[in-house]
Amino acid sequence: MFEQLEQHRLQADSVAGSMHWKTISGREYLYRAYSYGKNRSLGPRSAETERVKEQFECRQSNYKAQEAAYRDQFKRHAAYIKANHLNRFPLAGARVLRALHKHKIPYRLIGTNALYAFEARAGVMIQSEHLATEDMDVLMDARQGMRIVSGLQPRSLLSLLQRSDKSFRKVSSSPFEFAAANDKGYRVDFITQGAGSPMQRSAFDELLEKEDLHPVAIDALKWHVSAPHYDAVVFDEQGMPLRVATVDPRAFVLHKWFVSQQPDREPMKRIRDEDQARLVATMIRNELTDLPLTRAISRIFPHALQVQAVDAMDEFSL
Repeated sequence: MFEQLEQHRLQADSVAGSMHWKTISGREYLYRAYSYGKNRSLGPRSAETERVKEQFECRQSNYKAQEAAYRDQFKRHAAYIKANHLNRFPLAGARVLRALHKHKIPYRLIGTNALYAFEARAGVMIQSEHLATEDMDVLMDARQGMRIVSGLQPRSLLSLLQRSDKSFRKVSSSPFEFAAANDKGYRVDFITQGAGSPMQRSAFDELLEKEDLHPVAIDALKWHVSAPHYDAVVFDEQGMPLRVATVDPRAFVLHKWFVSQQPDREPMKRIRDEDQARLVATMIRNELTDLPLTRAISRIFPHALQVQAVDAMDEFSL
């Protein structure tokens, strides 16, 4: 049903805004009004433009009615989802991802929250100790900087978070802050792949407003932005569906294994990273058997890292 709603929402742009008559020099013209004050004339009033306006308003009314009907059905089914304890994804994070979807901003969810997508596709429930986290890592591909900024206009990353929860504020007053948290302590970190010298601002960073959040560049994330796309429909704490975009589970395993082996990584985080790598590797072997055969993973990760991970994790082939 949610996939049907997604197909339905592909029509959103065609029924967005409104149409109205505007008098200029004593003559009426039909105008199509869009968001942010944009308007476009469709011609002087005539039988044809009157028909255009009537058809548009009919399509718009039908679209809204269908949208409402889907939402009513979701609310009814949400009781079943909650009764069966499938309402897993943190609500604060779900609202942030819905805001990104609404504005068509490309992203990939990485880190612990990606496990919700993997378990949904695998048909398993991961134990809570592997999922416990109060933050969400949102990866943005610097190569898509123009598309991201275009989706934000005339807003910012921070204001987008605040549309999902008005209590979101920057974690610090730094002009290059990359994280924000709400009044309940839920934190969202925006990150991107490294861009050479850490002292040099990327072209993506230059596109963002000075007062906005600025995704922090991490060199190892170049593997994630090059990995195959992966997504799944999960259910938030209210039992409502949400599509989560993340990375190929095999890329998740290798990246988690890599960071778990770094000597400067906090000991508790190293243990958690290794546990998650082993967990997802087991899911790939036992449940996620539909992953397509591809050389993409072997091409983007260093061969030595792949060999070490395979040897360490019971010779499991990634």
